[in-house]
Amino acid sequence: MDIHTLAYFKKAAELQHITRAAEELHVAQPSLSRTIAGLEAELGVELFQRSGKNIRLNEYGEMVLRHAGRVLQEVEDIRRELDDALERNSSSVTISLYAASKLLPQLVMRFKREHPSIRLHIVQEDLGARGHSSCDLSLFSSIQPCTGENEATLIEEEILLALPEANPLARKESIDLREVAGEEFICLQRGKSLRTITDLYCQMAGFEPTVILESDSPETVRELIRAGIGISFIPRVTWSGMKTGSIALVPISFPRCRRYINLSWREGYLSPAAALFRDFVQGYFRQL
Repeated sequence: MDIHTLAYFKKAAELQHITRAAEELHVAQPSLSRTIAGLEAELGVELFQRSGKNIRLNEYGEMVLRHAGRVLQEVEDIRRELDDALERNSSSVTISLYAASKLLPQLVMRFKREHPSIRLHIVQEDLGARGHSSCDLSLFSSIQPCTGENEATLIEEEILLALPEANPLARKESIDLREVAGEEFICLQRGKSLRTITDLYCQMAGFEPTVILESDSPETVRELIRAGIGISFIPRVTWSGMKTGSIALVPISFPRCRRYINLSWREGYLSPAAALFRDFVQGYFRQL
């Protein structure tokens, strides 16, 4: 058993298809099949249930996959730590961004002011595409605070309703979400974490929002609300810089609409630069 064998097995287990796994690994399909068969012979058990080119892990395969993932991660950590020791990679940090993007420019500016030699690579992706393994850190939101290892909740944030001042509900001190079931909404695209969370709150209130427009631009959302086109959900803290003249921001009394902004970081070895940025982000949000 060697590293290449475990890597081939892991890819086949992830794709559940021999031919596609061979294509991604750039090896011949018979060679991949022989490698997996050799691993099964060495371990004395079959690892997959087979149906033609399609394969599915059995209970023994699940056990081996857990260990293979840890072994391969350790090998990657060895390479990363050696690179850092040789100063090849220590000044670069990769961040996946799924939430709080409006706060990013100020956060990055402050960090670069203190640590100008560290390069930040920022990837913005939908929540559905979220994958932490390729990045050092991920910033994301959720409807519940984080409780796992290698992650921390940064802030709990109230979600408000934004309405044009001409809307009669705009004069209320708070709004039961059921009161706006018949309103037209301007929302983020499906798959965005804030949209997923607010859709869940609407379900709790017993309705599915009538979405007349989807936009990822807070400025566009603001202008459409101001024009009386629709209403929207606004996070109190992370969208606090948005100018809201002629717009009423009203708290929601039911359900209790909150989201949590969280930070996670890669398991295993974390470079000094990535650890520095992790601690900086946590301190930045504490000041908020």
